[in-house]
Amino acid sequence: MMKLKVYADRMSQPSRAVIIFCKVNGIQFEEVLISLGKRQQLSPEFKDINPMGKVPAIDDGKIKLFESHAILIYLSSAFPSVVDHWYPNDLSKRAKIHSVLDWHHTNLRPGAAGYVLNSVLAPALGLPLNPKAAAEAENILTKSLSILESFWLKGNAKFLLGSNQPSIADLSLVCELTQLQVLDDKDRLRLLSPHKKVEQWIENTRKATMPHFDEVHEVLFRAKDRFQKHREMETASNPGPQSKIIQFSSIGGKSDDPNLVQNTTDRRKTRRKWRPPEDVILISAWLNTDKGPTVDNDQKGCAFWKRIGAYFSNCASLANLPKREGSHCKQRWAKINDRVCQFVVCYDQALNQRTSGQSEDEVFKVAYQIYYNNYKSNFTLEHAWRELRHNKKWISSNTSENPKGGGSSKRTKLNGGGAYSSSSNPESQPIALDGEEEVMDRPLAVKSSKQKGKKVATKTTIEEEREADSRSRLENLWALKEKDVEEQKKLTRMEVLKSLLGRTTDQLSEKEETLKNRLIDEML
Repeated sequence: MMKLKVYADRMSQPSRAVIIFCKVNGIQFEEVLISLGKRQQLSPEFKDINPMGKVPAIDDGKIKLFESHAILIYLSSAFPSVVDHWYPNDLSKRAKIHSVLDWHHTNLRPGAAGYVLNSVLAPALGLPLNPKAAAEAENILTKSLSILESFWLKGNAKFLLGSNQPSIADLSLVCELTQLQVLDDKDRLRLLSPHKKVEQWIENTRKATMPHFDEVHEVLFRAKDRFQKHREMETASNPGPQSKIIQFSSIGGKSDDPNLVQNTTDRRKTRRKWRPPEDVILISAWLNTDKGPTVDNDQKGCAFWKRIGAYFSNCASLANLPKREGSHCKQRWAKINDRVCQFVVCYDQALNQRTSGQSEDEVFKVAYQIYYNNYKSNFTLEHAWRELRHNKKWISSNTSENPKGGGSSKRTKLNGGGAYSSSSNPESQPIALDGEEEVMDRPLAVKSSKQKGKKVATKTTIEEEREADSRSRLENLWALKEKDVEEQKKLTRMEVLKSLLGRTTDQLSEKEETLKNRLIDEML
């Protein structure tokens, strides 16, 4: 039997719904990327799967099917592993699900997708923003949210149609609304916050499909970060008329007119994502190199990260992967360090809120939620936190001996013996690295402990200042690079316009005439 193939692009809301459904219900499938930004949906090969040239589509050897609602219905019926609540056998319940799905396509979808496209996403596809179309879509979206609140979500049930379990209608509609994450936070809250039932329903559906919901939507959160950085740079540079020039997102999209973006796409390089095993090796390298007794404060930054890179490159478990330079390790470490430090604070808050009988997993979920509320993004470095959580720099202020906070007791009994150690001297606590047995350092005298504590504090402060200075220089360089790219785009447009103006109207095609008028409007 042929393995199910799902042709999708995770930037597409219906694609995400189909992928999440398969993962939640244990349906084995092969995900085939059809990049909308590269217009792969228009290729002859894909049109053999879906003549309409849209994603998602599936092929299981028996049928080639497109349209996400039809796909969800088919998968619910074809695979025995799918639980009944997704698409019940009861005909009356099925009819109600169909009514929601039909309403979705003519109301919620044009509202949500239309608003996001015309207010944020259009430049990524080589199109200009359209405030008028965005306003029309917002009107449809607002009405749709009100109908969801007052009709489809009436009563106290957690999901649509009075159900306590999600259906394919819940999943499809929630994926539609989750695309609002790419908006500015204030704009998104302006649209959603008046509809408390809708917000709670979105969260209920997310929890019912975790962890797959967040994993599949990660591409959306990354896109949001890129859009947010772009907005911040525009605000900081106080853009003038040139801000009307079409922006090309790093999501991977291409413009309809290749002459305008060729220089940009030629310079674009593919970035290889870091994998959790690589993060773990990097953390081990940082810990071991940082603790070397021969380097201390005499070690220069470039030499330090060169040693980190060498440690990383010599790891046998990464032999089949491309090498990482010291600069790559430094950039990745900065991200890991920042995010883990942020999560440690959130985890401390969750421990402070811990109630009697609350398990460690429940505390962890609360910490995840606090992180999301604080930073408007999901914490994706749990593996890094677990590697670092027992190290002095990232250790929680709430120990397991005192889960309600307030610090640990002054004297802590050591492993299986009658000896005690003072919690005021962190140097006396055992630390295990890379699977080695725990070794108890000899406690320092009070005066020596104070002096060493001052040196460590000074060293930490210097390191933090150096890291902050390095990040500042990188940000300045990035801003200059962005400005240079914008200037080059402007010059390219001016060259194209100059060549068009040098030809008479009867020498121009309709497309060239339209392009000439658009460029004139932008330059003015």
